[in-house]
Amino acid sequence: MFNPRPQVQVLATGDGHACVVIDDALVGPERLPAFAHAYREDFQQAPANQFPGQQLRMPEEFTQLLGEVFREHARHALGVRRVLFGASRLSLVTSPPQSLAPVHWHPRRVRAFEPEQRIVLAELFLFHDEQLGGMQFFLPRVSPQHIEQLEHDAEALAPDEFSRRHGVTAGYPRGSDACFAEALAVPARWNRLVFHDGASFHARAIGDPARLVADPRAGRLSLTATFTCSRPRVAW
Repeated sequence: MFNPRPQVQVLATGDGHACVVIDDALVGPERLPAFAHAYREDFQQAPANQFPGQQLRMPEEFTQLLGEVFREHARHALGVRRVLFGASRLSLVTSPPQSLAPVHWHPRRVRAFEPEQRIVLAELFLFHDEQLGGMQFFLPRVSPQHIEQLEHDAEALAPDEFSRRHGVTAGYPRGSDACFAEALAVPARWNRLVFHDGASFHARAIGDPARLVADPRAGRLSLTATFTCSRPRVAW
C-alpha cells in the first residue's frame, strides 16, 4: 500500500525541531477514502480536548506498515531510535470554530512522560481540496512560564473563562499571534504524509471552516498516527 520510492524532504520547524514531508506516500491512495466512506457509520466523535471531529481506529497491522515508512524515511531525521508503541486513526475534522475546546484555539505540543522517550506525530492528507488546510508549525513569542500557564488553563478552564483570562476567542489557529510566531506552513496536498516531533508547536491550518463536512469523500479526511519512540543512547 505504501510507495517504496516516494518523494521525501526534511524541513526545519524551528527551535531544533524538524518535519519530514513525504509526497506520493500511498500506491492507490483513493482506497483509504473509499474505506472511510464504507465504514462511515463506525466513526465516533472524539473527546473535545483530543480531536475536533470524528475518528475511526485503524487495525494494528496498518499502523505497523506506517511505522515501517517512518523507520525508513523519517526516524533518523527526527532523532529517535526505535518505535515502542503506535496507533493510527482515520480522522475527519468536523467541529465548527465556535464549538472548539480551548486546547484547539492555539498551537499544541505533545510531550512524552519519560525523558528517554519522544512522541512523533503523523498526518496523511486524503483530500483534494487544498483549501481544507495543511499543517502549521510555530515558535513561542512569550516565556516558557506563560506557555505552561496557557496550556494548563486550556485544559482546566471553561471556554468563556479561558477567553476572558487570555484575551482569545474560539477558532482554529491561523498564522502568528501575540503568543506564537508561525515558523513553517506545510500546504495540504493529496497523498502527502507529514511526520514531525510532537514537542514542536503545531496546528492544522483550517483555511475555511465552512468547508468542514462529515462526508469522508468531501471533508478534511486524513490518516493520523502517534508513535512513542525511544531516544538514541548517544548522539548521531
